Amino acid sequence: MAIKTRGINHPALLARNLEETVRFYTELLGMRLVLRQPNLDDPSSTHLFFDTGNGNFLAFFAPNEGTHDIPRPGSMLHVALNLTVPIEEAMETLTAHGVRFAGPIDRGYERSLYFRDPNGIVIELMTWKTPLPEGADEGDVIVKAQEIRLAEGAYAIEDGHVAKALQQLDIPR
Repeated sequence: MAIKTRGINHPALLARNLEETVRFYTELLGMRLVLRQPNLDDPSSTHLFFDTGNGNFLAFFAPNEGTHDIPRPGSMLHVALNLTVPIEEAMETLTAHGVRFAGPIDRGYERSLYFRDPNGIVIELMTWKTPLPEGADEGDVIVKAQEIRLAEGAYAIEDGHVAKALQQLDIPR
């Protein structure tokens, strides 16, 4: 059985400079910065998430001030696809096809699987821990969850922040 996905969530790109990247995508291209938090895999860099519209995002990993440059700026780290099936079903399918993967990896409010396609491209299959109701704007939910995270002084967005965001945005679950 094939794994079902619902569009590209984001390509994850490597940035040369954090503040230049934020200015370019917010001021020049008018994108909304919906997430700015430590990179959960490398605390010497920051994870940026820009809302490009219609549930699509651009992700960047940028070096923090005073840290080393990220190798190969402008390169793609991975492409993330939204799952429409439970992550366990995707794991079973990958295993049945002999595809080695890492995960599921807890990303706070998401769970992810990582593997390479035949070309060596890293694919992330992701799902929200708390599924968003049909029609909910992912960008609005992430912005609100980010506000809650910052107000609580949390390191990264967690599932509880998403639940509070849905409640505050009056989005029925």
